[in-house]
Amino acid sequence: MSKIRKSQQFVKRDRLAFLGVGGRCQQHIDVILKMKELGKPVEPVAVCDVWDGQVVPGVIKGRGLYPSAERCGLKVDDKDHVTKDYTKIITAKDVDAVCIATPDHWHARMAIDALENGKDVYMEKPMTRTIPEAIAVVDAAAKNNRVVTVGVQSMADPTW
Repeated sequence: MSKIRKSQQFVKRDRLAFLGVGGRCQQHIDVILKMKELGKPVEPVAVCDVWDGQVVPGVIKGRGLYPSAERCGLKVDDKDHVTKDYTKIITAKDVDAVCIATPDHWHARMAIDALENGKDVYMEKPMTRTIPEAIAVVDAAAKNNRVVTVGVQSMADPTW
């Protein structure tokens, strides 16, 4: 984690990367940008998607690689932090955690690779496609002493 000076004390700043920045991930980006605006110690530092992206003024604020990079305040020509190759991001020393919102069949592979590279992981549901994949993710988290969280927001709602 990077350190920033705030009122004569050092505060850890979590540096976050987003893997799969289509429609679903936009809410995650919204939350992180709002947290940053409120002075929380978070920083979006990288985005990855195979789709260049789309913006429809008044309808879609921007989704996909380049619009998401711009939303996060990243330089779109920074090929190390704005990329179609997720391995560049999970091996980056300036990334602490990744948010995985890719199609489901990528969740396990990306999570395991990120965990093995010392990153914490938040991933959208479903965590994996199979029980053996889920066990492999849990094993990788335990082996590397990392945190994994799966987004099952509706199950955490007080209504249920």
